[in-house]
Amino acid sequence: MVTASYAADEPLTLKGHDGWVGGVALSADGKTLVSGSADNAGRLWNLASGRTVATLNGHTDHVAAVAISPDGRLAATASYDETARLWDAETGEARQVLKGHRGAVLAIAFSHDGRLLATGGINGDIRLWDPTYGKEVAVLRAHKSWVNALAFAPDGETLASASSDNTVRLWDVPERKVRATLKPNAAEIRSVTFSPDGSLLAAGTRYGLVKVWDTVGREEKMTLRDHAGDVWAIAFSPDGKLLATSDGDWNKPSRVRLYETEKWRQVANLSHTGEVLSLAFAAKASILAAGSWDKTVRVWDLSKWPPTLPAPHLSK
Repeated sequence: MVTASYAADEPLTLKGHDGWVGGVALSADGKTLVSGSADNAGRLWNLASGRTVATLNGHTDHVAAVAISPDGRLAATASYDETARLWDAETGEARQVLKGHRGAVLAIAFSHDGRLLATGGINGDIRLWDPTYGKEVAVLRAHKSWVNALAFAPDGETLASASSDNTVRLWDVPERKVRATLKPNAAEIRSVTFSPDGSLLAAGTRYGLVKVWDTVGREEKMTLRDHAGDVWAIAFSPDGKLLATSDGDWNKPSRVRLYETEKWRQVANLSHTGEVLSLAFAAKASILAAGSWDKTVRVWDLSKWPPTLPAPHLSK
């Protein structure tokens, strides 16, 4: 078997999709990657070899977002064809087709215990599913426009949803109701993520701002203003010491910016060959992946941080 070697300065580039890559997700150990594309398919990748393990065929329109369960057994895909699908994350075998949304499904996320799957749609609805049986368990309604991103807090009882209605809503999952609404006054919200300890919530916006809130007091802690375009994707490192953000212009090379979260200082830019549409860190490894408009995925091993750059001290 070929063993791929990659680092922050020489990333692994995955090629195989025939359309833009709107979603990426990594298994907790950083060994498996799932991607979703405008070619109507998902792919499972083995990062040791850099090769496709399986192609996830079944959707009839663009795959906008993907997720992988915490135990690494299930992959999930969300599509413009109004469905989400569940797959065996080792073999690529189809498991469940989740139907109920009216319009494109743009966002998807597993809870941290893997017992719930959330999907968000273009009509503003959020649906909660039992991923074992593919059964819908609740519909959450409050947004007035597209739900672009979803993220569960580590406690499993809070779900954040980012919308084009210029709000981030925090949902009480057991009670199935809105716990709080954040209004950053920054136009459409493109992306959202919790820090690993749940103390911070970050969101990327249409006009380049990144907003960070304290989840306890729900007070804004920081606004990052370095991006020029839509912040399509955002992700915390597994130890919470770095925040990765990305934007870009259509069909042009882009960069992933890395900020240390103690003083919010930008410590590095990672180059990508196209506009970055999706980002993901592995939960238990120093691996970062970015999907792009140019049909590729780049993967960086940040444990091999170049000595010419400030070391991020990521957990291994």
